Amino acid sequence: MKKKIPSKSLDQIVSKYQKNEEFKIAYEERRFYLQVAHLIRDLREKVGFSQAEVAKKAKVSQPMIARLESGDHRRTPTIETIHRILSILGYQLILEVKPAA
Repeated sequence: MKKKIPSKSLDQIVSKYQKNEEFKIAYEERRFYLQVAHLIRDLREKVGFSQAEVAKKAKVSQPMIARLESGDHRRTPTIETIHRILSILGYQLILEVKPAA
């Protein structure tokens, strides 16, 4: 008879690994990229632009916009690129720094 492997939720797994400082830093970094990705995609769709339209106006490739919107952190866009894209969409980039929780 096969042993039943106990299952854990994603929250339980993340909670366990959050105690590891390297994991915590990598997790927060990845979460940041995903937040930026979702924000830009949502704003682009709200404005009604295609990825190709934004890419042309921002002077970047459409695949770069797709990577950005997917949260692909292997090729991180510069702050200038994010600022330019948000400006094209009619938004302003404002950075806020506050103590970590």
